[in-house]
Parts: sequence; C-alpha cells; structure tokens
Amino acid sequence: MPITTSEEKFAHELADMYDAEHQFLEAIGKMREQATDEKLRALLEEHGQQTEEQIGKLAQVFEEAGLTPKREECMGAKGLIEEASKMMEEAGSNEIRDAVIAGGATKAEHYEMVSYADLIDGAEMLKLRRAVKLLTENREQELSTARKLERLTPRLGKAAA
Repeated sequence: MPITTSEEKFAHELADMYDAEHQFLEAIGKMREQATDEKLRALLEEHGQQTEEQIGKLAQVFEEAGLTPKREECMGAKGLIEEASKMMEEAGSNEIRDAVIAGGATKAEHYEMVSYADLIDGAEMLKLRRAVKLLTENREQELSTARKLERLTPRLGKAAA
C-alpha cells in the first residue's frame, strides 16, 4: 500500500520502530546471556529494562495518534541483529565475543537514535505534543546507552587483542 500522507508515513515509521524495539529486546537478552564482561552484562541488563519501558511509551504514542499499536517488520533491525548474531557465532574467544556484542549493540543504538529523530520530527509536524515528549525520552535513553557502550568498547577491544 503506498504511503501518501504525513500521517501514513508517521504511522508506518512508528510501527517499524515498535517492531525494532521488540526485536532488539529479544537480541539484548541473547547478548546478555553470552557476554562475559560484567560491565557489559550490567549495561545490557539496564538497557533491556529501558527497552521494555520504551515499548510501552511507543504504545502510548500510537494511542495519542489515534492508532492501535502494531508491528511493521523492521528490516533494518533484522539486518543488524543477523549481522551481530553471525559474528557472535564466529567469535574465537569470550573477549572477542564481548567486543562483537558491544559493537553490535552500539550500531543498534545509533539506528534507533536516527529513527527516533525522524519520529520526533513527524510528531512535531502532526502536533502530537505528548508523543514528542515520549519519543524524545526514548531517544535520550538510546543516546545515553550509545555513549556508555562507546566508552566501554575500547577496553573490550584491548582485552580481545
């Protein structure tokens, strides 16, 4: 079905992000199970809880927009998860796997940050003030997690060398 209005574009992107968060939540659990670095495990645990909250906020955004929450398969999230999963399987040591997990999670955070920025723009254009607030909160959590991962990654890379 062609997207012909700003409302339809927003609804599609929102459903895409709703699916992405669900996919990433599942992936975070798998990454946490395989991670051996305690700081990385703790960060994944914390972000898993945040992701559950973010899914709830996205459901509220659907409601504010007069829509029923639904998932539109997010191919971007699927690709990022497949890439990270393949590399995790190929990792030759726990240290390498931890570095792969941190890198894959960082890529996902950046994908989410850009996606939320687009959703915020759409919500502003549609004058959905509460949605702007909720989406901004989600984006700020993604930004914070990305920064934490980016600080952790060099240490994990050195441990893998």
